[in-house]
Amino acid sequence: MLESLYSKPYITPPREHPRLMLRARDLPRIRENLTRGENAEAVRIYENLCSYPVSGLGATPEYSTYNLAEVLSAEALAFRALLSGKKADADAAIKTINTLLDRFKVKGGNMAARWGGHLIFVCAEVYDWCYSFISKELREKMIADCERIAALYFEMKYPPVKQTAISGHGTEAQLLRDLLAFSVAVYDERPDIYDFCAGRILDEYVPQVRAYLSGGAHCQGPSYGSYRWVSLAWAELIFYALSGQNVFGCLESTADWFIYMTRPDGEAVRLGDDFNETKAEYNRRAPFTVPFFFAYALTGREDFYSLFSSGMCSEFLLPGHFGMDYYSEGSWGEGLLSPVSMLVFDRLGGKKEAPKLPACRYFGSPVGQTIFKTDDTHVMLKIGEFWGANHDHLDTGCFQLFYGAPLLTDSGVYDSYNSSHRKNYLTRTSAHNCITVELPDNSDKENAGVKNYGGTRIPAGGKEPKSIEDFLSDEYRMAYVISHIESEDGCKIVGELTPAYRHTCKRVIRTMSYNHRKHTLTVKDEITALYPGNKKTFHLHCLTEPEIKGNTIIIKNKGFMAVCRVLLPADAIIEAVGGEGHQFEVDGKNYPPEPPYTAEEGWGGIRISPAARNLTDVFLVEIKSAIENRADNI
Repeated sequence: MLESLYSKPYITPPREHPRLMLRARDLPRIRENLTRGENAEAVRIYENLCSYPVSGLGATPEYSTYNLAEVLSAEALAFRALLSGKKADADAAIKTINTLLDRFKVKGGNMAARWGGHLIFVCAEVYDWCYSFISKELREKMIADCERIAALYFEMKYPPVKQTAISGHGTEAQLLRDLLAFSVAVYDERPDIYDFCAGRILDEYVPQVRAYLSGGAHCQGPSYGSYRWVSLAWAELIFYALSGQNVFGCLESTADWFIYMTRPDGEAVRLGDDFNETKAEYNRRAPFTVPFFFAYALTGREDFYSLFSSGMCSEFLLPGHFGMDYYSEGSWGEGLLSPVSMLVFDRLGGKKEAPKLPACRYFGSPVGQTIFKTDDTHVMLKIGEFWGANHDHLDTGCFQLFYGAPLLTDSGVYDSYNSSHRKNYLTRTSAHNCITVELPDNSDKENAGVKNYGGTRIPAGGKEPKSIEDFLSDEYRMAYVISHIESEDGCKIVGELTPAYRHTCKRVIRTMSYNHRKHTLTVKDEITALYPGNKKTFHLHCLTEPEIKGNTIIIKNKGFMAVCRVLLPADAIIEAVGGEGHQFEVDGKNYPPEPPYTAEEGWGGIRISPAARNLTDVFLVEIKSAIENRADNI
């Protein structure tokens, strides 16, 4: 028996089955979902999964006995039994899940918690949906199997006391879907598991997530932010089935952020570690398909359903690869969206008319970010009040510009978490459209000896915050939003970045404004260094080789262009560093990704510095975007 460390949950599972993800009153809606034309592909895959051969030997036996399709087959069989009420269907589901439980082992790789968690989650579905057909002895065995798997393989350990509510793998499915679902299913026999798991979520996760997402934007960026948001949505939906309550009550604004973080070409803005661009094309072209389904399930909003439908393909429900790293082909993996969950949650809250979203929107603290978006334009202006560690980058005060095509972007590619490219280049300030301020002897060395080269400081040596109080402390504070203005014609945001540069500067103010009528982005920096010898550099990054003509930089991409005029400093030295062997160069050394990727890794960058080493400098750069060869637009 688990001894809970948390308050008694104010929501408790009802003394009835089914209660996981749905109640008996939901069955008419769910049966109708199987007849809806929009769900035909989900129904086809679900029916095929019911006859999928299950061996329990694994798709990649050298790593694990896990096979995504086999686990989804057990889920499909349990769903069929739920709908039919037939003992034969229930027996098939019960036999399948117990075969998988009995044979589950992990030999290698870094996916053990995700594989084991998915198996526990589907076991919970079988347990709840086939409850009346499972003997007391078999229930005890299934509970013991799940506890054994969690204890062996979960990064959060079992009971789940490790990791945090706001950063890292503790914000993924281990607790928020897998153990929560398990605890709901077995509540009659083991209420202690629910008291611990639900107790931690309600006590610790709910208040911290509300604060973490209070501004709408996710500190981990659109890739990992949306992936982890889906686990929050799972917890929200599981609690909703029990109580009709939204325990977080803050997830919709972050789903709106996914809309705003979608560029006019349908791809996500590259911000933080981005796994979308290196995966299958269907995922790169519609990266928020899975989150948009869960946003629709939570809100009923028609715009979320439309965005989900436009990006949907069968690979999201059942990828054609089931083994070691199914993420490599584009799938989200571990059944976060499956044919069964799609059929269960479709039309959960009916359908509601979509609100009219303005062209420009500010997403407040702890990120502090303004986004202007039209059919052909995307401008992202981020102050970045707090640094989230993990997949967040050292990009305080960054901006990106898309007009017809990506013109000013982040540089680099997320090859792997511990790669030399990521540690020395991708996450560093100099790989973003930011400023760097170097110490005279270039001695600002932090974070396991990786040189910083004038970038922002690295809070807590790169360690993840342990709580929301830790995250919102002065240690992780990087900036303050001084003011922001949004309209249908443009936007302006002003931030004090001094906390991020306190090791090199006395004062740093960045002002970014965008005039849509003139297609002009203006960036102004006022920097007072600690020492006159501090070298200040204004960075721009692009996907193609730029042209430099005096104080003007011309960047072209796919028939569109950005013309950047350096108005200050008057003595600016403008240098382009990039091209083969130099795309990811820092202090004369190139850090290429491993292996090379075909992605928006960038050509390189432009570095703008004053010729003289002054204590105080002002940068003023005006960037106009236009259709290439349309000089009248410049």
